Amino acid sequence: MKWNVLSAIFKRDFISYFSNPTGYVFICVFVVLSALATFWPPEFFANNLANLDQLSRWLPFIMLVFIPAITMSAWAEERRQGTDELLLTLPASDFDVVLGKYLAGVAIFTVSLLFSGLSIFTVFNYGLGNPDPGLFVSTFVGYWFMGIAMIAIGMVASFLTSNLTVGFILGMIFNMPLALFGVADWFVKDPAWADTIRRWSAVYQLGDFKRGVLSLGGMTYFLAIAAVMIYVSMILIGRRHWQSRDDGKYMLAHYAARGLALLALTVGLTVIIQDRNALRADVSTEKLSTLSPDTRELLADLRDNKDVKSIKIDAYVSPQVPTDYTAVKLNLTNTLEEFKALGGGKIDVALHEIQNFGPEAELAEKNFGITPQEQIVTDGGEQKVEEFFMGIAVTSGLDKVVTPFVNKGIPIEYELIRSIMTVADKQRPKVGIVNTGINIMNPDGSQRGEWPLITELRKQYDVVSVDASQPIRGNYDVLLAVQPSMLSPDAFAHFVDAVRSGIPTAVLEDPLPYFYPASMPGTGEPKQSMMGGMGGMFGGGQTEPKGDVDELWRLLGIRVNPMEVIWQDYAPEASVRSMQDPQWVFIDENNGNKKAFNADLDVSSGLNQLLVLYPGSISRVDDSKLKFEQIIATGVGNSGTAPARLLQRFDPQRPNPNRESVPRMRTKDGYVLAAHITGPPPEEDAALAAPAKEGVDPADAPENAEESIKAKKAKTRDMNVIVVTDIDWIIPSFFFIREGGEEAFLPATQNVTFILNIVDKLAGVDRFMDIRKRTRIHRTLAKIDEATAASRDEASKKQDEFIADINKKEEAARKAMAEKIDQVESRTDISTMEKDVLLEQVRMREQNKLDAEVRALAAQRRRQIKENDYKLDQDIRSVQDRYKLYAILIPPIPPLLLALAVFFRRRELERQGVSRERLK
Repeated sequence: MKWNVLSAIFKRDFISYFSNPTGYVFICVFVVLSALATFWPPEFFANNLANLDQLSRWLPFIMLVFIPAITMSAWAEERRQGTDELLLTLPASDFDVVLGKYLAGVAIFTVSLLFSGLSIFTVFNYGLGNPDPGLFVSTFVGYWFMGIAMIAIGMVASFLTSNLTVGFILGMIFNMPLALFGVADWFVKDPAWADTIRRWSAVYQLGDFKRGVLSLGGMTYFLAIAAVMIYVSMILIGRRHWQSRDDGKYMLAHYAARGLALLALTVGLTVIIQDRNALRADVSTEKLSTLSPDTRELLADLRDNKDVKSIKIDAYVSPQVPTDYTAVKLNLTNTLEEFKALGGGKIDVALHEIQNFGPEAELAEKNFGITPQEQIVTDGGEQKVEEFFMGIAVTSGLDKVVTPFVNKGIPIEYELIRSIMTVADKQRPKVGIVNTGINIMNPDGSQRGEWPLITELRKQYDVVSVDASQPIRGNYDVLLAVQPSMLSPDAFAHFVDAVRSGIPTAVLEDPLPYFYPASMPGTGEPKQSMMGGMGGMFGGGQTEPKGDVDELWRLLGIRVNPMEVIWQDYAPEASVRSMQDPQWVFIDENNGNKKAFNADLDVSSGLNQLLVLYPGSISRVDDSKLKFEQIIATGVGNSGTAPARLLQRFDPQRPNPNRESVPRMRTKDGYVLAAHITGPPPEEDAALAAPAKEGVDPADAPENAEESIKAKKAKTRDMNVIVVTDIDWIIPSFFFIREGGEEAFLPATQNVTFILNIVDKLAGVDRFMDIRKRTRIHRTLAKIDEATAASRDEASKKQDEFIADINKKEEAARKAMAEKIDQVESRTDISTMEKDVLLEQVRMREQNKLDAEVRALAAQRRRQIKENDYKLDQDIRSVQDRYKLYAILIPPIPPLLLALAVFFRRRELERQGVSRERLK
């Protein structure tokens, strides 16, 4: 290789391109098309993600036009001008000539890509939001590798002709498979074949790069294409040596065989490297494709586990999902790729992009029960229902864990690693749900109608119902008792014995179950009998005996006041302020409460916010020898107590019945709402934990009593109990909020994470806690949100004003109706029977009038809300359109200025040495 010749060819082609304004015009076209593909698709602003996904989808098609414009003159122009012979007579090899021209094309493309990248990043950074620099660089590195492959292909087209137009057309045709393979489902009906073809497309091979990962597998694909095409170019330029010979046709076959062999070699090498997924680096600033250390450690253990043969992950995703779920699909695909890369060959990932109907959809439902699900999504400012796939099935042998739908709030990394480790384990830990009368789980084992908490636990544990009417026997890794004070005395005694015996137990006990019916008694309330609940027909007011909950508190060495509810003067979530009252207690460090979460316990460390409703409090008995660890607590100085007997339960007609009218006492101290109690039971209780020695009556053998107690104590495990003084915090609504990823409703509340942490902690399965808390941050178009914030605030203010006005009118109408009824009731000039008849007439007439007025006000409210939403949508669209215009006008400015500078410079050089008379 002669570097002086190679350098001369490179400089000649590179300088000639940029010394002509036409080159800058092509760059302007490329930059404008790139900006259009990035910012103008409707999905860009709808997705609200500061990334280049839209450009990645369209860039292969843009480069179908731009790359041939660079390569068409690589050799065709030399032939047209007759300078090809001069190049071929240089003291250099064919490889030097081909490589010099190829590197010049790559350099021209690199400069064009830099113009595009810098302009797009400028628009992002200064106009739309704060993009992830690492993700941005990684994506453009992927574009560069795609460009070097397409340039090599375009050069082959240029070596085949001496006509620039033909060279351009051939360059487009030869590069077309790289772009069209990405949309193989458009022209291939068989999903399996379409998926196979898609895997060899440029957009598929860009996958790692656009996820922020620089991978050797993705680079190998593009480098292999470039290597093969450069070799083909060498064959084409060298055919002059053997084309006119007698054995020319044999030489053609010889070089064709060489080319095919090189192609087969590079394909095989690419497949091997991509299957091994070696040398991957996540360069994104937010580490979007980096698994947590705990996940990587679990996968390493899985690779070393010889008992686990293989694990299959089947992900069923619709090709196009609503914009609300774009980030979910992105996270899912990113995480699946990383699991496949780190699985060491034991994890096989199959991502099925399938339509709602068809053979693959039928297989997904038949094999795993995964079906397209209806979700309420936002499209163009309006809510609508769309149906699509987003399900995962993890299988190993006959064991499987299925997540029918990955909703917006589900942490995908946690969901996957938990499912993988669950099917890899030979036996699942057992969780016993104590049947206290709250039907969170069906005692018969059927899963229909069970609470989401039980559904979530089934993904990791063997969940069974526990009947406490009999002594609790069996190997339970953990017991969960929700409102155990409802148990009968005998059942409660059995439950206390289970706690005393050392079975890890979660106790959720509530002085006032706010969101439960009145038949569900609080800790200090009597339990109504079933007969007494039937309208009093069988002696209403009867009560059933309950267990003595103080027996449990004495065993645990704690004090819980059953007649007090804790309140707190702190309400961070504007989304629930119309419903909440001070008894909605937010556990949040932003409250100034540094002890809100115990950072020393893994069950609570790393949590941001919990919401407990009408909780009680826990305090430690002074002489208790058990270890007492606070888990969560209220703030100091802004909380206190309220009498439980004066508080009302939730009423849909009155969302906040206890906001103002309840006497509350503010105290200086904070309150512990959850605690972890561990240690051996008191000696007098340890002696009761197991039966005495066979054939010995302790009453008849007092000399053996002390020895017997020591023996029992040695056989008794330490107690391990977590007590939370509320049960409202695990109602299904919190699971639905978490699944739906409701950003506008309790966005920071982590109740689901907390209850799962409690069960994991007690069961001794702490490997998922940190993973469960982890979230990925996708940077958004923050400056667009800032630009539209004023319009949103104004719209919200107007909406609140007219809703308040309408509510005032409705209240006035109800008051007028009540006054007319009072007028009739106050009359003394008519008999009681006449008054009753008149009252009924007035009630019916006024009620009909009120109903009509309420309907009219409701219609007015809906109309005004729609009008307000429409105006807000128009304001937002106006801002978006303005930024779209900026995004198109700004990027081509730098290359245009350079084009003008080159143009005027050339004009100036042309004018030098020319007489003034000729210039005129």
